[in-house]
Amino acid sequence: MPKSPDFQKPVTKAVECPFCGKTFDYSLYPEIVIPRDRKLKKKVLNKSLFFPRCPHCKEEIKLKAVCMYRDDSKREWFVLTDSKDKKVSEMLKTGNIKFDEVFSEDNIVDLVKGFYTRRVVFDVDSFREKILLSDCNYDDRIIELMKLSLSTILEEDIGQPVYRIFLEETSGNQLVFTAIMGNSAPFDYVNIKTIPSVYFDYKDKYLGKLGDPNMDEYILTDQQWAMKSDLLKDEDAGVIIPFD
Repeated sequence: MPKSPDFQKPVTKAVECPFCGKTFDYSLYPEIVIPRDRKLKKKVLNKSLFFPRCPHCKEEIKLKAVCMYRDDSKREWFVLTDSKDKKVSEMLKTGNIKFDEVFSEDNIVDLVKGFYTRRVVFDVDSFREKILLSDCNYDDRIIELMKLSLSTILEEDIGQPVYRIFLEETSGNQLVFTAIMGNSAPFDYVNIKTIPSVYFDYKDKYLGKLGDPNMDEYILTDQQWAMKSDLLKDEDAGVIIPFD
């Protein structure tokens, strides 16, 4: 594996605010390696990275970004990309990972297949969620099954489709999810709270039906994966999910 530089250099890009249309410069980091970049990890979790406020209108923006997060102690590799090109997941399967915008031609990361848990995500909320789950030692596949159950309940109660749902916080005695509701902008945002024991109920029920988390089939662990797994097909949504 190539040796990473001692210090990550930020990439400054012009960002156009979707609310006011004005532009401003913002610095991004194309690679976060743990334990070296603990401060950058903290910035992802506290939303000071990837979630800037426009200096003109003060609205919070979610950036489209490209980033690789690698935790060498936990052997986890999360790739954030704004493109749903299948080449990204194929590179993770073969062990050759390269982003032209991020790495030079000579800086190809050789990854031992099966050695790292690998995930590809396509938005900054999901990227932050993967890092948050890793920090809490939660299995992201179990969380995706919980999110699928919550989506079913919300769609029945509110009468709108869930555009996206993600884990927001795990502090205290609650798991806090944020659901983005609606078919198109402007979306409604709904917070759902449930108790951590629900996660362990789901884990006890479904983990034995899943393989090792570093297998190729889990590279795209998201809501599409949860639906295709059919693990909840014959379940009554919400049976073990109390929420406020």
